[in-house]
Amino acid sequence: MVLKKFLYDWRDLTPAGRVLILNGFTFNLGFYMLLPYLANHLENTIGLSGWYVGLIIGLRVLSQQGMFLVGGTLGDYLGYKRLILLGCLVRVFGFALLGVGQDIVVLVIGAILSGLAGALFTPSSQAYLAYEYPTQEHRDRVFALQSFSTVTGMLLGPIIGLLLVAYSFAWIGLISAGLFFILFWVQKHFLPDIPEQSGNHKQSGSFFQHWLSMLNQPIFMTFVLAASVYQVLFHQLYIVIPHEVTSRHFDVSVITWTFMTTSIMGVVLQLPVSHWISKNLDTGKAMGMGLAIMGSAFLCLSLPIADHSAIPFVVCAMVFSLGSMMVFPLIGSYLPNFAGENELGRYYGLYSCVGGIFAFIGNVTTGWLLSSSSIDHIWIWTGMMFMGGVAGITLYWVVSTEFKTATV
Repeated sequence: MVLKKFLYDWRDLTPAGRVLILNGFTFNLGFYMLLPYLANHLENTIGLSGWYVGLIIGLRVLSQQGMFLVGGTLGDYLGYKRLILLGCLVRVFGFALLGVGQDIVVLVIGAILSGLAGALFTPSSQAYLAYEYPTQEHRDRVFALQSFSTVTGMLLGPIIGLLLVAYSFAWIGLISAGLFFILFWVQKHFLPDIPEQSGNHKQSGSFFQHWLSMLNQPIFMTFVLAASVYQVLFHQLYIVIPHEVTSRHFDVSVITWTFMTTSIMGVVLQLPVSHWISKNLDTGKAMGMGLAIMGSAFLCLSLPIADHSAIPFVVCAMVFSLGSMMVFPLIGSYLPNFAGENELGRYYGLYSCVGGIFAFIGNVTTGWLLSSSSIDHIWIWTGMMFMGGVAGITLYWVVSTEFKTATV
């Protein structure tokens, strides 16, 4: 059934759309082959201290999240294809250095290049996809397909990485780098140039003028702030689940099965859920319900089931995945409604940048709350439910307001 829906949607894609969907799969395949095993490699194979491990991983995150706005704006100025190609090449060098590097300086450079690469190609890839499908209906379907390919890469990447790490982490780094080089070649030859961005592509105004223009749009910024709660809730899963598994003295395999559940559900149900939404819900309701469901999922960790049972973790993952499948593709497909045709990169970049800041603050706050022995965790889960609910209502209001404005 899933394959049938995938092939049905795949046949309707333009040549550029097919290459960009392949991007989503390969980006995440290569990324998740390497990143889940990087910290262990740095600490146990190379012998770095925890501080250096945190520094290297933190620099990768900072160089990506902090540069999304710059990367997206460069895409508008220089062309989306150029930035996608440049990002792929930069990640080739970044992952190769992380794979073979033994010196702290080499590893730091590899981490910064790896993060910078994501900031270069991610906003431009999303902007190109949105440009290719200007109508909301088509974008909803294509971004759902991209979400499916992304989750498939997230599922297969760690499995392939696990097989390779038994030989050497260097193999993971070099093969991941090789994947991005192949992707560079494929896109260079098969991703068409956007006519308006070919040749001497110029935009008037400075970076800061364009950024201030976005910040001065109250409805858009409200959308960005509410949609960024998705990033907060998504990244909480990677702090909450390991902490709760450890504090309840469960086997570490529970963590693996929990995240496998989220990935498998994404692969199996993303396209059916998106098709159901397109027939039964409008965009605002689907996004609002999705965020509310994601926030409420954490309450499942306090289900009144025996302490030795891993069922609450699996149920949490299933509910969380359902909410994520509802909201994630729609955020990406709806955002272009705020942007002009040649402004898509910077709008995606700003959203990703704000989402990264929100995720960082959320991780630090949740980590502090979980470490406190005086706070019952049910209050933390309740807070996440409240946050998801408020953000969901806000997104519904923004989309409804935009729709009414557009129809007046």
